[in-house]
Amino acid sequence: MRRWFFVLVVVLSMTGLTAFSIPLCEYRSPVTDLADLGIGFSYQYHNDPFGQSDSDINEGDFTVEYVRLFDRPEFGFDVNVRNDMRISVLDVSTYTTLADGSYKRYFSSEGDAFAFAGASVRSSSWFESLGLSVNLGVGVGRFVDVTPLARATRIEEYLVDRGSLTDHLHPVDLQILADEIGSLAKYESLAALLAAAQDVIEGSSNIKIGGLDALDLSEITRLIQAEGFSRYCGWDLRLGLGYELLDPSGGENDLLVTGSFNYAFTTTPSEQFLVQGSFSGPPELMDTNRIDVTVAYDCLVSDFLSLTATYDFSRETWASEATDIHRLAFDMTLEPLDTAQVTLGVVFEHRPYFVEWKIDLKLTIGIDIL
Repeated sequence: MRRWFFVLVVVLSMTGLTAFSIPLCEYRSPVTDLADLGIGFSYQYHNDPFGQSDSDINEGDFTVEYVRLFDRPEFGFDVNVRNDMRISVLDVSTYTTLADGSYKRYFSSEGDAFAFAGASVRSSSWFESLGLSVNLGVGVGRFVDVTPLARATRIEEYLVDRGSLTDHLHPVDLQILADEIGSLAKYESLAALLAAAQDVIEGSSNIKIGGLDALDLSEITRLIQAEGFSRYCGWDLRLGLGYELLDPSGGENDLLVTGSFNYAFTTTPSEQFLVQGSFSGPPELMDTNRIDVTVAYDCLVSDFLSLTATYDFSRETWASEATDIHRLAFDMTLEPLDTAQVTLGVVFEHRPYFVEWKIDLKLTIGIDIL
């Protein structure tokens, strides 16, 4: 199953690459500030009509995940928090909470090498106690927010399709438009930014006679304000040493070897590919360690349809005995109206001692009343 997921990612990425030639990953934004908060909830109740209490089902899952990434030429920081709960009979039966954060300082504002300091917290109903560790190390690489250029490109594509532009903007004009969008915080209002963007577009030699109309300006405003839309590129690799202040297994505090890698790539404004991984453990890594890997692909098919595929792998090894968790999720989100959203998803999960894959289907409908 995982093999087909990777094949799908490669095919979709190559399709986008051949259809467009937009060098999004060559764009450089002076400040990268990305944040994402996701909440998921599901619950199932079934009362066995034959009176067999062992066949009753009264349980659900609650998940919260928060990611924050900030980067500028001199320094940066990142935060990652995830909480998974299994709820049974209106009580929390099992839970797992993972939180990681780090601060990095670049050796040079124009370089990619940096030193970092971080902390990690682990808590679970399976642990004997809270796990807490700190780490120091060095790394190389940067993440770059290319959302301004992605938004500018979407605006350009809309104007070309509608005929407001007779041809695509010159790369210099597109770059200027992206810089203006990325400088939203410097403007007193959105109207001021919109006026600056209009000047850039109408200053192009490809603008239609009469310039932009009210519908064009309305759509440009919507694309600039689009929530939940972000695109980024780059990579980083970290290696360091840590110390376990609290051992979740209740054992002695250990010296830790830590490492992580991140990779993000996008070929068009409609796509985002992300790979993240980390490992940690005492110097005897083969006997005791933890490994986490996430591969995600997001595709904006149209203004009202988006597809998301995510694969999560987690392994914990204690006394050379490994326990693996695999989770594969697919979501299709429809937005027929600005105030309505429908999400159809399927989740495949396999944990230790599962005889077969667990399959969950979900249908979520959201409507904004006011």
